[in-house]
Amino acid sequence: MTGVVPTAIIWVDMPEEELGGTALPPAMLLLAITLGTAGARLAGLPRWGMAGLVGGSATWLLIGALAVLVPVPESELLGSLPALVAPVYMAGGAVGFALSAWSFMSPLRWWAVALAVTVPLGSWGAAQHKPQILAWYEVRSFERSGVPLIAPAIQGYRLVHVDLNAAGQREPEPSTWLEYWRDATPNRGFSEIQVTVWPAEAGNPRDSCQAVTENFGVPLRCTSLPGDRWVRTGAGSSWITVFARSGDALVMLNGSGLAEADLVAVLSTFRPISAYELAMVA
Repeated sequence: MTGVVPTAIIWVDMPEEELGGTALPPAMLLLAITLGTAGARLAGLPRWGMAGLVGGSATWLLIGALAVLVPVPESELLGSLPALVAPVYMAGGAVGFALSAWSFMSPLRWWAVALAVTVPLGSWGAAQHKPQILAWYEVRSFERSGVPLIAPAIQGYRLVHVDLNAAGQREPEPSTWLEYWRDATPNRGFSEIQVTVWPAEAGNPRDSCQAVTENFGVPLRCTSLPGDRWVRTGAGSSWITVFARSGDALVMLNGSGLAEADLVAVLSTFRPISAYELAMVA
């Protein structure tokens, strides 16, 4: 209880937009130590002054590290954030306080002190390396996704965005989604190509093309090309969609502002790409 109370007050006092951002403000450190010391005194802990100081500091550092490292979901997608995320912060802060305070109870042992120092400092160090840690998670996600790691090298276009979509209720198979842009010039307009890559077992080009027959009230038509490639177009639409196999993957190219032949030609540019390259763009 001694560790939970300061954790709860700190978490409630934090604006929601700060979650998942930077470390906690220094004023919260003083609050954690004050509340932790008072709680340790009321609980009758041995060496309550030191327990409150170290336990409060550990609580502050752990909550700060969690605020940086724990992914915070979009509230409009998953509901109330306090009900979903608060238990993580509460548990982390309480554990930090308990371990640190316990290490200063009699009898004192060197391994207990080492644990009390390692827990908060390790959390603080992790928070300082948030970009590297998140990048590592991204790389691991792509490596373990089950999606073939391929991408086209489209001349004149730059890769601006990558998404990894896990398999779920909406998508039976995982996929990667890549977005390429070609900037406008005085001689030509802006052009965009969207690329989706699935494992081969996700389907075949023909069925994938014919899965959608209408878009915003516009009838769509699928045309076959040699090599089991299919092109989907719609009357009056500038978008062209191509479905094909590329190695052990099913790919879809969705483009606007370019000719059908140019979009089909992109199929020959697919190449292996590392999880690191994809994660750096994601």
